[in-house]
Amino acid sequence: MAKWYVMYTKPRQEPVALDNLQRQNYTVFYPQARVLKRKTGKGCAAVVEPLFPRYMFVNLEVGVDDFSKLRSTKGCMDLVKFGGKPSTVPAELIELIQSQIDDQCVIDLATFPELKVGSGVRIAEGPFEGLMGTIASQKSDERVVVLLNILGAERSVELRRNQVDKV
Repeated sequence: MAKWYVMYTKPRQEPVALDNLQRQNYTVFYPQARVLKRKTGKGCAAVVEPLFPRYMFVNLEVGVDDFSKLRSTKGCMDLVKFGGKPSTVPAELIELIQSQIDDQCVIDLATFPELKVGSGVRIAEGPFEGLMGTIASQKSDERVVVLLNILGAERSVELRRNQVDKV
């Protein structure tokens, strides 16, 4: 009976390992996540990166699949082992992850935090970076008005939604 094993890959070589393992007819599961990354001066952008950097899952059957070819596969290091034996992953865990991915094997974690009027925020970039404020109103899906205490008086500032972080 086939079981899921964890493959440890070379740094940033997951796509190479995936391609080479699939060419050798191994069943591979490589989950990725779409996350928000802050780019200096550009706000946040959604990027796709490995859900588990340097790791992927390989479905192997003892006695049927050749485990020895895995170490020499380009992009791969070795199976994760404990006590010298390859460690298995419960099939339920793989199924749980698979139930949350789209057709490109990506889990979407790139959502902006919900900002409500009156909630506290920290300015993440721009001339007011680091200041704490309160959401006064939402102008659109992309812009908010933030009340900041500047020089002893409250001032309203209109900012892009991705310039503020919820506190």
